[in-house]
Amino acid sequence: MRVPSLARRLGSATLVLTMGVGLAACSDDSGSTDSSSSATDESSDDSTTSDDGADESEEPAEASLAELSADDFYPAVMAAMREAESFAFETTSGSAGQTQTMTGEARFGDDGVEMKASSTGAQAMEMILVGKAMYMKSPDLGTGDKWLKIDLSDPNSLFGMIGKATDPEVMFKAMEAPKKLELVGTEDVDGVETNHYRITLDPTQYLKAMEFPAAMADMLPDELVTEMWVDADDLPRKFTQTMEIPAAGGGKPTTTTTEGTYSDFGTDVEIEEPPTSEVTEQPGM
Repeated sequence: MRVPSLARRLGSATLVLTMGVGLAACSDDSGSTDSSSSATDESSDDSTTSDDGADESEEPAEASLAELSADDFYPAVMAAMREAESFAFETTSGSAGQTQTMTGEARFGDDGVEMKASSTGAQAMEMILVGKAMYMKSPDLGTGDKWLKIDLSDPNSLFGMIGKATDPEVMFKAMEAPKKLELVGTEDVDGVETNHYRITLDPTQYLKAMEFPAAMADMLPDELVTEMWVDADDLPRKFTQTMEIPAAGGGKPTTTTTEGTYSDFGTDVEIEEPPTSEVTEQPGM
């Protein structure tokens, strides 16, 4: 069936995206108190100080990059991202010679991350994630101009697993104890100074914390490694991930690559459910 096929691919893309969000940032107390005015807003800070040099001493000191331990990394991630409340993102994924780019906006709501996104490439689609429901629109769904509504509330279904993957508290639980956290160095990302981290996760522990089926470990490499670039305000600027997925029957593994960037932290975003007249549902979904 076309819908389950799309769902599997969408589930993988969503999982990668939310891993990027969960692995996003590291901070100290001074950074988290001003995370909504991140390095994205450096130009406005500069103009303020240049207009009135006499008041320069009254301006809050700029946050500085600081290395965090593995124990501090994920608590600081959640604090910084929740303080920012919203962000824009772009991710590009490639596998088996096909590429897909997804752009969108997200914010933290009472029921987890709310998201609005669209993708081009191998799988063209639009997606809205609000509360415990996902809405998708794609030519491959056979629903015309209508949005397909999918219930994410059943924790034992495929789509329920996607719902778990977008819950920041569940993500925190899954990633609070990385196998290894390394500071690779300091690099600029789009003109913003960042710390470049390499995070290594044990896939077995990850699946257990996420309450995913243990059998999924056979589809994952021995280690999950993500590269993450984090600015002085403890907000993510970029992530990359390369995985080799074992093939069934011992064949040649499939290499998948994903790269994402984050921007526009703390800006107003509008994420709403589609009008009821534009929504359809499919039994069993």
